[in-house]
Amino acid sequence: MIESSVIVSLAVSTLVCFLIPIISFIYFAKKHKKIPKSFLVGMLIFFISQMLIRVPILTYVLPNMMWFIKMQTNPYLYGIFLGLTAGIFEEVGRYIAFKYLLKNNHEFDDGISYGFGHGGIEAILLTGVSCLSTLIVCIMINNGTINADSSEALSLLYNQCISLTPGLALASGFERISAMAIHIGLSMIVLYGVRNKKILYLFIAILVHTLVNAPLVILPQVFGVGIVGVESYIFICGLVLAGFAVYSKRLYKQDSLSKKIISEGEKL
Repeated sequence: MIESSVIVSLAVSTLVCFLIPIISFIYFAKKHKKIPKSFLVGMLIFFISQMLIRVPILTYVLPNMMWFIKMQTNPYLYGIFLGLTAGIFEEVGRYIAFKYLLKNNHEFDDGISYGFGHGGIEAILLTGVSCLSTLIVCIMINNGTINADSSEALSLLYNQCISLTPGLALASGFERISAMAIHIGLSMIVLYGVRNKKILYLFIAILVHTLVNAPLVILPQVFGVGIVGVESYIFICGLVLAGFAVYSKRLYKQDSLSKKIISEGEKL
């Protein structure tokens, strides 16, 4: 039997992964009285850059190459590689989105909306669907539909669910909140660079993304850091980048004011 606390924790994580993106979409739609284009483009760019390009390459192409197989035995190189590729694919995707697809959507709210869309679809596809399916399996176990004597595949699911704790079940939802904050902060960095025509900010975003992701491999494999430590690290990264996103509102206001003054001066 699966403890009720585990099922409740899974339900909470599932709701977090689905409801935050949905609620944020509704918020931006109502605030701007239209469908938030930045939010939808954020979803699209994540899906293309990660689900259609990077993940298939990592899953089906690179495992056939000896250099990649050897690199996986080195946690430092492997962590940096995964972090760097995630940064390149996602941040270049952000850059293309803001520069070409969202040419008329360069305000502070556009960056926030894009971040919610990008992080929201990631939460749904990578964690929400998994949490929901695990929740369904747990309920089926308690109903007696699945047990240890089921088929090999179902037996594997059974063992995974039996080993779940409330803390592990909640960690997934908690991590997605931090991850969304990270995506919002990174979106504000890239957008600021596009607004000011400074490509340097794209490389800063790639570097930050790498520094956030690489330790997720290095910390547990090299230093034996457990789930609490890893989640704490992600939370700190989310806090820092959320703080930057809040601070950047002042930068965007100053930037808009400067551009307005220059524009009025040119008219004179």
